[in-house]
Amino acid sequence: MKTIVHKIRLKDISLYHEFRDWVVHTDYEACYQLDSVLAFDVIDVSQAADAQFHFIEIIRLNSLEDFERDMQTPLFQSLVARFDQMAEVIEEISGERIGNGYQQ
Repeated sequence: MKTIVHKIRLKDISLYHEFRDWVVHTDYEACYQLDSVLAFDVIDVSQAADAQFHFIEIIRLNSLEDFERDMQTPLFQSLVARFDQMAEVIEEISGERIGNGYQQ
């Protein structure tokens, strides 16, 4: 399983609540229509205006090739457009999960 982690910085901290609401009601909901996405979480890190980053998102994929195909869809492009109005990815890390991991 491929995992992508993004550190996200808001373009303006005044967008904090709007971004959180968009994640819950739009971004998460869109995942049901993206076959490549197995799991998607956004983690709230900081509300401080001067924080290096405000959120972390973790995307778990069935394959990178399928995700790249999903990225070309109008749905995904609409998510990117709205995201870009509010935030920016300041760092991306990706890799393969080792074994089945642990989940209680």
